[in-house]
Amino acid sequence: MAYSDFAPPRRSRRRRNIVILIIAALVVGVLVLAVRYRTERRESIDYLTAAEEIAEQHDAMSEQLGALFQGLGQEDRPALEQRLETLSVDATETVKLLEAQVVSRPVGEVAGLMGVAVVAWAEGIDTLGSAIVAILDAEDGDESGDEGLREAFELIRLGDRAYERAVAAVARLDPELVSTPFPEVSYAQGQYAPLYNHEIVANRLRLQGGLAELIDVALVANTVPQPVSEDAAGIWTIPASDELTLEVTVSNTGNVVVERVSVLVELQRVASSETFAPLGQLIPAIEPGQSELLVFSNLEAEPGEVYSVTATATVETGDDLTDDNTFNLVFKRNAE
Repeated sequence: MAYSDFAPPRRSRRRRNIVILIIAALVVGVLVLAVRYRTERRESIDYLTAAEEIAEQHDAMSEQLGALFQGLGQEDRPALEQRLETLSVDATETVKLLEAQVVSRPVGEVAGLMGVAVVAWAEGIDTLGSAIVAILDAEDGDESGDEGLREAFELIRLGDRAYERAVAAVARLDPELVSTPFPEVSYAQGQYAPLYNHEIVANRLRLQGGLAELIDVALVANTVPQPVSEDAAGIWTIPASDELTLEVTVSNTGNVVVERVSVLVELQRVASSETFAPLGQLIPAIEPGQSELLVFSNLEAEPGEVYSVTATATVETGDDLTDDNTFNLVFKRNAE
């Protein structure tokens, strides 16, 4: 008796083919995911490397711009405008460089914030140059360039805030993607913060044409603890504490050394004839662009009562601009 060769049913062959196709698809899918992962990783590292280099460029530019403000009045107009133009061109180039980078999924948040930062910085520096030219070209009494200066500083501060958030986003990434920490970059903070005042800069520019030297100090102050809220009458509430301190920062916003700067702090109970002995301190000298911190401790303000505290800085040889020499706060302290 003869037997024919065994042949599996068509249905079984079809199932086997489907299984093979599924396995092949899974293998291909795994390979695709592996390639995509390696590609995203490489693109993420490349983006972060470029972003860090751009941040370092802006770190250098922030120093250059701060030095420019610090030295207003010490150079002629062509040199000033050339420095501003160079800064604007360099800042614009960083925008182009960042836009040329490939943004992968892992660095999406960082890329968005870095984009806001470099664009805001570049637009702020460009607006700054136009505003300064407008102020220098203005007739007496024309303050049309002041608004442009204010807008420029707002843009630069926006860039500072966006970059700060970008650095925080970098810190949340996979550490293997970040080779080194991003630099701390801020145009309008740190030692140059007092110079980013559009009124002061505008006034200094108006003085530039006829006066090379500018003697000017600026005073800012904060209570410790700091006020937490203000009512409709303009009275600030300070939280309860064992003692009340006033911290006063005096900055040399001029372009020459200022000597013998007196700071006087006066406390007065509102709607009362009660007086307190004024508190005073003397700063021997402050270099241009530098600041001095003074601490006035144990202000005798009783909880529940309304007081006014005033701090005033006076330069012995005179101050060309005095609109930023005084701090005043009306407040009351909580008992508990």
